[in-house]
Amino acid sequence: MIASFTRQIPPGGEGKISVKVSTKGYSGRTLEKTIKVYTNDKKYPVSNLSVKGNVKKFATISPSRVSLNGDTGTEIKVSVKITPAAEALFDIVEAKANSGKEISISLTEAKEPAGKTYILTVENRRKTKGRYRDTITLLTTSSIRKELTIPVYGNIKPRQIAAIKPSGTVMLRGYAGEAIKTSVRIVPKKEQMFDIVETKADKGENLRFTLTTSKQADGKVYLLTVENKKKTPGRFRDTIRLFTTNKTQKEITIPIWGEIKAPEIASIKPRRLTLRGSAREQVKGSVKIIPNDKYPFSIMEVKPRDGRNIKYDLKEMEESGKKIYVLTVENLKKEKGRYYDTINLKTDNKHLPEIRISVSAGIGD
Repeated sequence: MIASFTRQIPPGGEGKISVKVSTKGYSGRTLEKTIKVYTNDKKYPVSNLSVKGNVKKFATISPSRVSLNGDTGTEIKVSVKITPAAEALFDIVEAKANSGKEISISLTEAKEPAGKTYILTVENRRKTKGRYRDTITLLTTSSIRKELTIPVYGNIKPRQIAAIKPSGTVMLRGYAGEAIKTSVRIVPKKEQMFDIVETKADKGENLRFTLTTSKQADGKVYLLTVENKKKTPGRFRDTIRLFTTNKTQKEITIPIWGEIKAPEIASIKPRRLTLRGSAREQVKGSVKIIPNDKYPFSIMEVKPRDGRNIKYDLKEMEESGKKIYVLTVENLKKEKGRYYDTINLKTDNKHLPEIRISVSAGIGD
């Protein structure tokens, strides 16, 4: 929006404010803008002026942008329909691309019951994978709008020689010490038959894999089984590469994502202990820790991070024939306030050498 105005207005005189508003993007819609006018008038230092109007549709363009997405070596093209509005009839005299390196275009005229219509066909010319952008400009005979622009976006991917399920990244998620594995099915496409002659991982220290083949009516099928080797909690990335006899795609890559968690060696309730009450009263709470039968352990030491505001006691007990621990925490703060602490329980279990219990307190009068 561009405005011009009279800067000085004498007493009893008048000034003029001219506003030029861009209607781009408002075709067929109502445009409404507000202009603030600032003056040195003490009574009315700021005034609001409104500009409102219906913007007539010049043409209907569908789709309004071209997306050319597909695999290399395949036909990728999109048709765009341009229909002039009844009150803004015009001819398109030329269609041209700003770059034109990656696309070819053709424009034809068609007659429909609604009137004259143009069909713009845009086809991908790129032979290799990659992304690109371009803009097609349509020159018109209209004095109102001499050109129309249509953005073009291209995303060309390597041609897939096989159907891979599941597609994308292979996820290895689970707990340390447990068997975590998954399988990927690779089915060569009929027109792209090939053999896999070698498999290898970029790193390989956290996984093992095997490749087996079977025959179906349509041809050979490969099954890649991937298994986690990581024994400790943590995350890792890797890539398995399958080398093929296909000239178009000599390598298939299978990305791997591993997320190994510490095993649940115990049921802890609650994990976060909250102490609420008056400074004049005894405020305490308890946490029950029940070791998992699969991961037995003993608690060797109890140590708070701070410990100034709490007293704690850990007791080993038996419940339903199982060893359990009960941690009791008592408030020592004698005045109103809040505090936070953490109690660390050191265990003799290699999977989880330390259990942390969060303590939060809100003490009133």
